[in-house]
Amino acid sequence: MANKGEYPDWFLWLWEKWVVLFLVLGVLTLILIAGAVYLDNRFARFEDELKFVPPRSYQPPELSEYEAGKIDSQKLTRSGSIYAPCYSHIYYHGGSPLLLETTLSIRNINQDQPVYLTAINYVDTDGESIKIYLDQTIKLAPFQTIEFLVEEKDSTGGSGANFLVNWMAGEEVEPPLVETVMVGASGSRAIAFSRSGVPIPAGKSEN
Repeated sequence: MANKGEYPDWFLWLWEKWVVLFLVLGVLTLILIAGAVYLDNRFARFEDELKFVPPRSYQPPELSEYEAGKIDSQKLTRSGSIYAPCYSHIYYHGGSPLLLETTLSIRNINQDQPVYLTAINYVDTDGESIKIYLDQTIKLAPFQTIEFLVEEKDSTGGSGANFLVNWMAGEEVEPPLVETVMVGASGSRAIAFSRSGVPIPAGKSEN
């Protein structure tokens, strides 16, 4: 290096302290990066907390909220029945019953047309109707869902229980999607499964 007198004092100071300055700048850079990552994670977590809404406990549906209103029966040219299997219990450990809780879910899969439900019957293993969940006509708006619960303590349906759902709609309307979801637990073990409803063919009239 040339004679030190040829360079200003600040330059000489930087020349002598460049290692220390490099380390300081490196530490500050790492602190800034860590702070940015931390704040980004905090903001993301805060957004997730704002989006999360805890589901409420099940409450039986208020049928008055699904009132069909005035129905033009001439336009409701489609109708049918859907059979949905469910299970009050299943067997395990050589025949021991495991009680299950069942949710019946009925969904209108049409985006611009309503579906009308006219009856929902709960039938036991012997084919006997044991509970009527719906005895009036109600309307499901487009993409609307209605749910009914059979509690775990209600074992009257048996392992071969089922729901029968009657519906009607306009000519170009798809049938509702009917599903049952069963959940049960025993000790540290749990089981959950679902079944889809199937349409029951209309009976043929005899001439």
